[in-house]
Amino acid sequence: MKVKVRLYGELALKFSPEFEIEIQEGSTVEDLLRKLRISAEEHHVLVNEQKVEKSYKLKENDHVKLLPVVYGGYSPGP
Repeated sequence: MKVKVRLYGELALKFSPEFEIEIQEGSTVEDLLRKLRISAEEHHVLVNEQKVEKSYKLKENDHVKLLPVVYGGYSPGP
């Protein structure tokens, strides 16, 4: 089956920002991430605009977005 993947941040620069990939029927988000060699801990995963767990079973033509987790920030002084 095929799913559509949209990458953001460094992954979008390193790979293509958007592509379609063939995966096995019954594959989970975790299976997809493993195939792409992408860390689940460093990305938020949305399927069809809904945040999902890595155990979520993908379906034909799902739209998967991988957004990098952002660390740090700005803290103004006193």
